[in-house]
Amino acid sequence: MVYEAESDKIPFFKQYFSVIILVVNVIVFIWQLLDPAMQMHIEAAFVPADFFAGRNWWTLISSMFMHGDYMHIIMNMWFFIIITDNCEHAMGHVMYLITYFISGFAGSLLHAVSTLILPFMEGIPSLGASGAIFGLMGVYLILYSENKFYMPSTTGTSMRKVSAGYFILTYFIAELIYAIYSLIDPFGAGQTAHFAHVGGFLAGAIIAGIYKGVKGTSYKKKKK
Repeated sequence: MVYEAESDKIPFFKQYFSVIILVVNVIVFIWQLLDPAMQMHIEAAFVPADFFAGRNWWTLISSMFMHGDYMHIIMNMWFFIIITDNCEHAMGHVMYLITYFISGFAGSLLHAVSTLILPFMEGIPSLGASGAIFGLMGVYLILYSENKFYMPSTTGTSMRKVSAGYFILTYFIAELIYAIYSLIDPFGAGQTAHFAHVGGFLAGAIIAGIYKGVKGTSYKKKKK
C-alpha cells in the first residue's frame, strides 16, 4: 500500500464531506453484506444497458458507494483517506463534493460508452467508488504533485519515496493501457471497469486544472 511520506498537517476529520463519504461507503458495504439473497445487493449497481434504456439512472449514485468484497473497499478507502483531505481542503467543501460526484458520474458514463464497442458487456453490473477516487487522484496530481509518497519497491521488500506526481501519473498510464487492452481482449484485463477509472481521473484533473487556473496557488496558503 502507498502512504504519504510527510505529514501535510491537514486534519482529516475537519474535511466534513470526506468523513461523510467514508462513513457512507462503510454503511453501504455493511448493507450489502446483509443482503438476504447473498448477492451484495447487485441490483443497485450500475448497468450500462439499463442506462441506455433510460432505466435505473439512480444507480449512477448508488453504485458509487458499493463494493464487491472486503479487499475492494479496503483498497479504495485506504487511498481515499490518503488523498481526500488535501483535495477537500484545497478546493473547499462544496467544490470538492461537486468534483467528487462529477468524477464518479464521468467514470460510469465512459464505462457505459466503452460497452458500445463491446456490447456483450452492457448487461454486466459495475460498482465501486473507484471512478470518483480516480477523480481525486486527478485533483491531487494537479494541486499536490510535489508531495511525497512511500510505495513498495519493485521487489516488494522495502519502501521507496517518490513524488505524488510520479506515482499518480504512472498509475493512470497503467489504467489507460489496461482500458485500451480491454477493447482488444476484454477478459485478459480482468473484470475491472478500467474506463471508469480513466473517465473519473480525466474529469477530476480537468476540474482541478480550471480551479488552479482561476485560483492560482492560493489554496496552499489556506489555514490548516
